[in-house]
Amino acid sequence: MNDKLAGFYELYSRRRSIREFSGRHVEEEVLARLLEVLRMAQSAANRQPWHFIVVRDEDREAFNDVFTKDGFKAAPLLIVACAEPEAAWQRKPDGQNYAWVDVTIAITEMIGAATAEGLGSCWVAAIEPVKVKKLLEIPDKVDVVGVIALGYPNEELRPIEKDRWPLKKIIHYGKW
Repeated sequence: MNDKLAGFYELYSRRRSIREFSGRHVEEEVLARLLEVLRMAQSAANRQPWHFIVVRDEDREAFNDVFTKDGFKAAPLLIVACAEPEAAWQRKPDGQNYAWVDVTIAITEMIGAATAEGLGSCWVAAIEPVKVKKLLEIPDKVDVVGVIALGYPNEELRPIEKDRWPLKKIIHYGKW
């Protein structure tokens, strides 16, 4: 395996959900690169049925009552990921709407980029979407998919062994 490939896979061995942040400010140029990753993410039929709300600084404190864990309150940067189902591609045979899938793809790519930047992240789904929508004035037709807490972790991100199911339990060849 060449060095570029090794670096890519090593990045994913460092990526994990961070729930405690140092509070250190995320630099504007780092944020700009992360937002560009969101913009460039793939989506079904290139519909891009997403909106991302950046919450930081003075807006950040008003957001704290949304979280149940105190560690998230120290995250200096939040990205609220939203899906707009009306703008999304739908699979014809069953009508499956891909808005949430597309938002998830974009956020996953951004989380990888954040890890490369030395940032910790956590996808926070344990939120009250109605409260988030009201706080951020999100239109009714838009869904709140999750809140991504971002910031520099208290400890350096190092490769760790993750508790995951073995491949033979989750991978199927040919048929189930």
